[in-house]
Amino acid sequence: MFNTVFKKLLSVYLIVILIIFTVLAVSMIKMFENYYFEKRSEALIAEGQKLNSTVIKYLNNQVTYERLEMEMESIERFLNAKIWIIDKMGYVYGVSSKSETKWIGRQLTEGDIVSVLKGNIIAKRGSYDTYFGSPVMTVGIPIFINGKVENGIFMHSPIYEIKETLKETYKIIVYSMLISMIIAVVLLYFISEKISRPIKEMNKITKIIASGEFDKRVTIMSRDEIGQLAVSFNNMAEELNKLEEMRKGFIADVSHELRTPLTLIKGYVKGLMDKEIAEEKRGEYLDIIYKETDRLTELINNLLDLSRMELGKNILNIEKFDINELIRRNIINYSNKLEEKEINVEANFKYDPILVMADKESISRVISNLVDNGIKFMNSGGSLFISTDVRENKAIISIRDTGVGIPEEDINNIWQRFYKGDKSRSRKVKGTGLGLAIVKEIIKNHNEQIWVKSRIGEGTEFTFTLKLGDKNEERRELLNN
Repeated sequence: MFNTVFKKLLSVYLIVILIIFTVLAVSMIKMFENYYFEKRSEALIAEGQKLNSTVIKYLNNQVTYERLEMEMESIERFLNAKIWIIDKMGYVYGVSSKSETKWIGRQLTEGDIVSVLKGNIIAKRGSYDTYFGSPVMTVGIPIFINGKVENGIFMHSPIYEIKETLKETYKIIVYSMLISMIIAVVLLYFISEKISRPIKEMNKITKIIASGEFDKRVTIMSRDEIGQLAVSFNNMAEELNKLEEMRKGFIADVSHELRTPLTLIKGYVKGLMDKEIAEEKRGEYLDIIYKETDRLTELINNLLDLSRMELGKNILNIEKFDINELIRRNIINYSNKLEEKEINVEANFKYDPILVMADKESISRVISNLVDNGIKFMNSGGSLFISTDVRENKAIISIRDTGVGIPEEDINNIWQRFYKGDKSRSRKVKGTGLGLAIVKEIIKNHNEQIWVKSRIGEGTEFTFTLKLGDKNEERRELLNN
């Protein structure tokens, strides 16, 4: 039954409105009823006190009983209230109408009689013992003579008459509540529909996106939480679309990178199968096949490493080591390549040693990739500048080459998998196209930063940060040197 947000919202709102209106209606009816009874009792007490003086005059033989009776009849007609006058023993000796003469001479034992004869003014509602067949409102007023209670006045007004008067008030309250409820229900319907409509639309678009159409968007103009959710939903859809494009591009790049060496391997294997091939060619073909197989192995290993890093499964072995010494070892590893291209290396270590806290093997891979990258894109006779420094509790490592440089429009793309800015040279420059992507992930996993500066024809500079080792020990090491 309540299987949609719209139904749930509308149901909850209706229940809340119904409860509020019911409580409000009952409260207002009770309030008006109490107010009317209070005013009625005040009117009875006021008239009773006026009658009080006439009763005292009668007791002092200043007026006749007929005059007293006439005044009581007048009040009865005015307020529709039966009036009794009792003596201090509780006997009725005066009534407001001739139809009430049966009560004259009768002694009343009601507890309220005792209270009035003690000097208290009372006002109550309900049945009055067995004297009346229906509920009445009773007011009792003591009569003082020379400071003592000598008599009392009781006035009884039928409650049914009061309730008949209140019925019109009840009708107005109920009708007003019903009209307000109808208006509230209509407004709630449209409000609930307005709230649930964008959710329905997002649900519909979600199903479409789940089917593979990532270009769909939600069109909601509101600025409330629903609108903010719609903006977030559209941003998510945009990111999914980008991921899908990256996935397609990644598959295309991997296919290209795998197809080329496989095609070469297949061609040379076919050549080896030719029995007439010269023996010297056979060795050359085997050497090419070995190199392409090695390239495939490197590509697959790099892909696995990068995927593991991106999934957060690459466990770092954080230790303290000298970053300058690690750079020296990496330069030595590339000594042959540096000599082949006659590249000059200049190292500038402002402090030596500089102890850092990082995964030594991973950082060695970063340095190796950046140095190798610089060598690849430098002509013979170029220079490679490596520097380290300490700033703001961070070790700063920079590797700059005098190579061809990177176009400004390609700067933000160099961290992508298989990205090679110069397409015409992509096959001439050896590599898998994953080196900088791996570098970026390693630095990211260390919660550090890496950035690049480059100008065409002048070269490229990569700079990254690392966390320093123990500050006190590091400071002592730097001062000693």
